[in-house]
Amino acid sequence: MTKRISKHIINKEDVEFLLNVKEEDVTLSFIMEQFGEFNGKSRFRPYDTITIPKGYYGNDKKKNKNEFRTTVGRWIYNKYFIERDLLDIFGYVNKPITKKEFGKMNKKLSYALLEEDISLEQLKRYLMKTQKIMPYVSILAGHMTSVMCESNEKIAALKKKLLKENAEGIKNKDAYVADKIDRELLKAAREILQDDESMDYYNSIGSFDNNYKNMYVMKGATKDPDPNKGYNIATSNYMEGIKKEDYSVYANSLTEGPYSRAVKTKDGGYWEKLFKSAFQHIVLDKEGSDCGTDKYITVNLTDDNIDDYMYSYIIEGKNLIELNSKNRNKYVNKTVKFRFASMCKSKTGICNKCAGNLFYKLGIMNIGMATPTLASTLKNMSMSSFHDSTIKFHEIDVSEAFGIE
Repeated sequence: MTKRISKHIINKEDVEFLLNVKEEDVTLSFIMEQFGEFNGKSRFRPYDTITIPKGYYGNDKKKNKNEFRTTVGRWIYNKYFIERDLLDIFGYVNKPITKKEFGKMNKKLSYALLEEDISLEQLKRYLMKTQKIMPYVSILAGHMTSVMCESNEKIAALKKKLLKENAEGIKNKDAYVADKIDRELLKAAREILQDDESMDYYNSIGSFDNNYKNMYVMKGATKDPDPNKGYNIATSNYMEGIKKEDYSVYANSLTEGPYSRAVKTKDGGYWEKLFKSAFQHIVLDKEGSDCGTDKYITVNLTDDNIDDYMYSYIIEGKNLIELNSKNRNKYVNKTVKFRFASMCKSKTGICNKCAGNLFYKLGIMNIGMATPTLASTLKNMSMSSFHDSTIKFHEIDVSEAFGIE
């Protein structure tokens, strides 16, 4: 596999051109002319690098004080998405915008809007630009290279080895064994394909664990339509062709997605109505209210769970501190005491200090009407399984899950 090699842009005309790019210059024609490949050549590659001199990025109030090195793709990205409206939020984003990073940025923008660091109009402009630029992906990151269209010999050899070593588990239709094989093969595939251009698509938005697995690795474990029969395992993939003994497994697997979308979605909708009926009477007390309770919950905050508690109040001595995006990092990996809605002593609703500030910021006082969100989350997960039939296993520490010491 040919490894991608970036070139450093030093041609004076090219450097001058890139340094003077403005947001309004970035159109489909611009992307095609600068990054499109004609007769095997293109003017720039997104991964080519360039040195940005002092004072070329920013606005009238804030410019970069030192020169820095970046890629051409990131330079265009920041000029188009960040520089005009979101400079104070992100500065210069000099890292790959993967699916995970994109999610982090969107979360940061949500906090910025709630904390009035950006206007609704600025957020709208950003979101509209994310939609506008979607068709450009076929030019910037075409996801079907010749490597991606062929079965990989190294992965095929590893698959053969793993199937032989786990023959007993496959024979017994052990879904956990199939999952273990899947994970090992996908890990190897990522390492083998990491420098191929096809991975740009999977790193940014595509589902490697679902799409690549089914296409080039193996179908793996799939739920039998008969609930009493557990799982079936298919070791074929679409690229190599479906073996005759796997054909019925593939055919039956077609029921998994529609079942989740129909029956499980029905269950989720039913639970939404139950939540609405049960909790619609619950309201918030007026802004600034405090029931004065001495009750609290103790939470060990980590980078994975801290966002679930945003805008709640932390007890520090005699003071109540709102957890927000500006002090968030201060509390990561710390155990804190939170005021909590279920421990509120108010007789008229839930007070501000126990409820936190999120719903006040959203303008929602009938907080009980927001509780169906819990059921909606489960419903939406069922709907998404229509497109992703992979079975995932997670190891759980039972004592931690149930608070057993």
